Amino acid sequence: MRSNPICSGRRYRNHTAPCSVSRLPLRKCPPACYITIISLGRARTIERCSIRKREDKTNMITAIKAWLVSSLLFGTLSLTTACGPFPSMLASAGVSSPALLKQDILTALNERQSSVQLRYTGKASSLKTDIKNTLEAAIRADDYLHYIVKTYGYKATIRGNTATIDFSFTYWETLAQSNEVKANVARTLKRILLPGMSDHQKEKVIHDWIVTNLSYDTRLISHSAYDGLMEGSTVCQGYALLTYEMMRQAGIPVKIVEGTSRGQAHTWNLVQIGGKWYHIDTTWNDPVPDTAGKVYYNYYNLTDSQLRVDHKWKPSAEYPLAVSDYGKVLTALAAKGSDFYKKLYGQLGFVYLEDAYTVADVDGLAKKIRAAVDAGEHELVLRYTRGATVKSDLQKALNGQKGISGISYTYEDYTRSISNDKLIRIKLKY
Repeated sequence: MRSNPICSGRRYRNHTAPCSVSRLPLRKCPPACYITIISLGRARTIERCSIRKREDKTNMITAIKAWLVSSLLFGTLSLTTACGPFPSMLASAGVSSPALLKQDILTALNERQSSVQLRYTGKASSLKTDIKNTLEAAIRADDYLHYIVKTYGYKATIRGNTATIDFSFTYWETLAQSNEVKANVARTLKRILLPGMSDHQKEKVIHDWIVTNLSYDTRLISHSAYDGLMEGSTVCQGYALLTYEMMRQAGIPVKIVEGTSRGQAHTWNLVQIGGKWYHIDTTWNDPVPDTAGKVYYNYYNLTDSQLRVDHKWKPSAEYPLAVSDYGKVLTALAAKGSDFYKKLYGQLGFVYLEDAYTVADVDGLAKKIRAAVDAGEHELVLRYTRGATVKSDLQKALNGQKGISGISYTYEDYTRSISNDKLIRIKLKY
């Protein structure tokens, strides 16, 4: 049984055990006539090789009679007879291509079936590989479906070039819950999106709605978009699922990415805006503990190189490259006179890349604080390029500052650069 990635404490656990494949002993004989008897919920198969001797046929009939007597004594039975190399009462009629097998698996997943038995005929040399790869392809065919599958696995009984496969699944959402998510999202988008909005504007509205309406589940119990909408709380997987569904319904191409962040397993999203792909992490943009109305933009439309400072993921064809600087895109759009893009440029913190807000050493930090005090400012925000020593450097820069009655500060990762820069926020009291 394989466990699908989930978040736990801003992480997910991934337990993997190999899928088991049992193989019936092969005999060097022609295809056999068989009879399958189902009695008291158990399927039994009597098989004989059809080889020249009449006593084989006599022995088969004797055995069948014995089974019939036993079944009649202990319960009702269903009886089918056929000739073929691989008997099965439960499997479907069977398919002979990975594409058809994938479609049958997808049907089971979309209907949220907990188990399904399918029969597949292919090349004997690649049968096991075909089953494994086809199952993985079906699971990954749709991002939302992929991440609401909790566990999945299979057992296959193989005879020759045919396999009867018992698949098993568990889910984070029932079919009814997933349908409610879609309906809820449709209602919400109708309320918060306005006609004529660009994808940039839609993304911003959706992002802010998610961050202000959800809180991170520190109990580590809720894992789905349904939990987030109904309970108001979920972990990163639920954030990524809800972001996916809202962006998808808004017409914005979107994907779910799995990897790690700061050493913990994590999920977030890729979105395509204006033909370019960007990373967006609604989980990390939501403060913990939750603060009503507070929205961060540290992980909003980042490039691969910007996000790799504290996010890791395995390169895959499923993940488009994110290489466009969103700051340059906003600058070009703002130049056309739109106040929205000018404001967004400031909200996303691109202004701190400018020299006026950048400090590279302790002396420069002390001078900026002194200038703010002399001007009677109550708050100072700076980008500090020596992130590794920010705490000790701040203490040195604050020593000896006069004309203030109190001072406090916080610092956080500055995600718009590809180095270990910190964004320092200093509050001054007089």
